[in-house]
Amino acid sequence: MELRAQQDSIPHKQLQEVIIKGKRFSDITRLPDQQGTHAWVGKKSEVINVENINANIAEKTPRQIFAKIPGVFVYDMDGSGNQTNISTRGLDPHRGWEFNIRRNGSMTNSDIYGYPASHYSMPMEAVSRIEMVRGTGALQYGAQFGGMLNYVTKEPDTTKAIGFESINSIGSFGLLSTYNAISGKVGKFEYYAYYTRRVSDGYRDNGDTKYDAQSVMIRYSPSDRLRFTAELSRSNYIYHIPGPLTDSMFNANPKMSTRARNYFNPDIYVPSLKMEWTIDPKTSLSWNTSAVLGYRNSVQFDKPANVVDAINPISLQYAPRQVDIDNFNSYTSELRFAHSYKLFDLGNTMVGGIQYFNNDLHRQQLGVGTTGSNFDLTVSPAGFARDMHFKTQNVAVFAENKIQLLQNLIVSPGVRFESGQSDVTELSVIMMQGRCRTRSATIIRSSE
Repeated sequence: MELRAQQDSIPHKQLQEVIIKGKRFSDITRLPDQQGTHAWVGKKSEVINVENINANIAEKTPRQIFAKIPGVFVYDMDGSGNQTNISTRGLDPHRGWEFNIRRNGSMTNSDIYGYPASHYSMPMEAVSRIEMVRGTGALQYGAQFGGMLNYVTKEPDTTKAIGFESINSIGSFGLLSTYNAISGKVGKFEYYAYYTRRVSDGYRDNGDTKYDAQSVMIRYSPSDRLRFTAELSRSNYIYHIPGPLTDSMFNANPKMSTRARNYFNPDIYVPSLKMEWTIDPKTSLSWNTSAVLGYRNSVQFDKPANVVDAINPISLQYAPRQVDIDNFNSYTSELRFAHSYKLFDLGNTMVGGIQYFNNDLHRQQLGVGTTGSNFDLTVSPAGFARDMHFKTQNVAVFAENKIQLLQNLIVSPGVRFESGQSDVTELSVIMMQGRCRTRSATIIRSSE
């Protein structure tokens, strides 16, 4: 018997291939050769486009935000999202103090030499991009070995008089976060303002946190070539520190807490005033004056993990806690220029400027606090056992020139000269002997 295959009755059609042409968007890019009065040609740089990143921006998780930047080391100090602690080149990541950290070009480091940590913590929902320049490539900005890190905020919505944006998040361990912003353009004025608040119970016991931040920016452009920008930002959080653990404690229960009365609270303001002037198509000038003002407060039972913070059976009270308060008064003024010119029909650019920095860090430490359990900075009438003023003055001049030797060959020599002086005055109160002493020291630094 002969078997014949039946012909398929379902009609079919051969489709031609589809070719899609387009530009692939990446959340990591590079800084341009020049922008305004800044030159980045030949620098190792990265730009993180935060608005398109796949990361937890509500808790500002740095391990996710900086995940695609090679060589970045992240120190997740409290896991609360309050602080970004990163470094490169094997440097110390504590509070990012190896970086010259900026917000829209305004420096947020508390000091240049003595205590260069950045306690200012802006919400990542307000950030458009993060600009990073590695190591000595950032010689235009400061003396930090790690380089420069600049958080650039979102631009106002200039298509309308008022626009509104709201980002709200909920998550594990009691996370509640809200970010609300308004922006717009009225005549020659542009504005952007936000308010954000975040609370979280934290992963560990007694690891809860409360964070809030506010900012307002007003920009006035009298012409297409001249604009003024005034900005005032604040960040504030209270972190309940769960205390240290020994290895055996961590192995038994990594969530356990050894402290219930320890708190950390930085309350920081960053005001700034900037002028940007395009003198002609080849020459630009900018002048930015800013400040870092506020407090770094802590109240703790500051003992090793194996010392139990317990109620004294005789006094029926806890032991007094230690209170430390740093008062920041840092001021920076930076004047920059950029000029483009041609040499042998090839484009060249020179940038330069001068920066002045003045700081008075008032550090009060070893104050005898209360025996309570709440966040309380009250100290005994004896005051602080250490009362120190750390004053720094710094003047820096820098210049850099992009020289195009061939169409595809560029050299960019640069120089920076810094002259700094640090004065330390310490008032040490010795209660047992009933006397006090004053010590002062002066450190003069210069670098090239």
